[in-house]
Amino acid sequence: MIRTRWLVAMTIVAVAGIGELVYRDETDRSEAALDDLGEEQAMVARAASLALVTGGERSPSALVALQRPGATVLLIRDSKELRTVVGVPVTSPELVAAIDRGDRFARIEPADAPALGLPERTAMVGIANVPGAGSVVVATTAERQRDRDRSGRLRVVSSMVLTASVMSAFAWFVWRKQRSEAELARELAVAEIAHSRDAELDRLNRAATMAALGSGVAHELSTPLGVIIGRAEQLMARVRDDERAVKNAQAILDQAEHINQVVRGLLGLARGAPIALQAVEAHALVRDAAALVEHRFIRANVKLVPGVDSTLPEVRCEPLLFKHALVNLMLNACDAAPPKSTVHVDVHADAAEIAFVVTDEGEGITATNAARALEPFFTTKPAGQGTGLGLAIANEIAKTHRGTLDIAPTSPRGTRACIRIPIEGSTT
Repeated sequence: MIRTRWLVAMTIVAVAGIGELVYRDETDRSEAALDDLGEEQAMVARAASLALVTGGERSPSALVALQRPGATVLLIRDSKELRTVVGVPVTSPELVAAIDRGDRFARIEPADAPALGLPERTAMVGIANVPGAGSVVVATTAERQRDRDRSGRLRVVSSMVLTASVMSAFAWFVWRKQRSEAELARELAVAEIAHSRDAELDRLNRAATMAALGSGVAHELSTPLGVIIGRAEQLMARVRDDERAVKNAQAILDQAEHINQVVRGLLGLARGAPIALQAVEAHALVRDAAALVEHRFIRANVKLVPGVDSTLPEVRCEPLLFKHALVNLMLNACDAAPPKSTVHVDVHADAAEIAFVVTDEGEGITATNAARALEPFFTTKPAGQGTGLGLAIANEIAKTHRGTLDIAPTSPRGTRACIRIPIEGSTT
């Protein structure tokens, strides 16, 4: 299809190029014809000047017999004035300039032609000097010549338009036919490989998203983590005798290592590495995640209420990554909740899946924002207060566990975030 379209396009270009050459040739011929007319007028002017000199009479009235009414005007230039053979003054700066330059003939533009008694079309004038009597100027309209030239160019343009139209129509029909064939072939191919292609695209999209997120997180955290660990180790060496200070320094080291493990897990997801699943109790996951964000809720004056039944089945997950996903949901809820409100973390299970639900009492997310909430770098927070990565990372972690993350408004207000993952051994 591409080759045929290019062939037709090249043919049209070639036709247009030939038409351009023909049009230019017609234009050159028109200009040459005007020059020939000017030469003829120069010869007539020369003959008129000779007749004026040899006739023994130098009066302008001697040229009246040479004038052809409606076609040619004979003028005498005396000093700096132009007059007709009957003495009528004529104003034509363009003609005066040509006489001053000593031109044998000149072209008069349509706007100046009526001053010479000619139609408002291009005119050609011949100029001849008469010793002692000024100059004789013979002017004639090029109306018929220009009309013939215009007709010739119009025929060229019409021919090119007709040719281009035929070629365009041919190209359109060929393109439509080949497009229909290509569409049919494409539909057949898509029907055969749709499932495998969609799966591959989904995997590639997830890998690309996690690669970008993981690389960004690793880059941003590697340097400050190194500083934190180094300072904590220095601090622990200096306060060996202070049990409380040692305990605080060890807590710093433990949390820094936790962050380091999370970053490594994200980088593993970005590289497509398989995750190591472990059986973990649901209440332990929620408890550990809540402990990580407790200080944020205290600072925001928001109450965090976990609601997890101890009889729930164990969850097969990568603990660090899954807790990180829950932490992101809890922090989002904390940021959206007003002071003195409550954020609930509930866990429900059925025969097929287990759901971790985080609900806040904020203004609630709009349907439009909910549809985009899982996109990387999309955030409704003010500039500088959010990166738009938390929910995107949580979503990728849920997908890695063969689960889903849903964001939706609740009634009458608030937002509900829910991670669902299948229970090990279920048929889903």
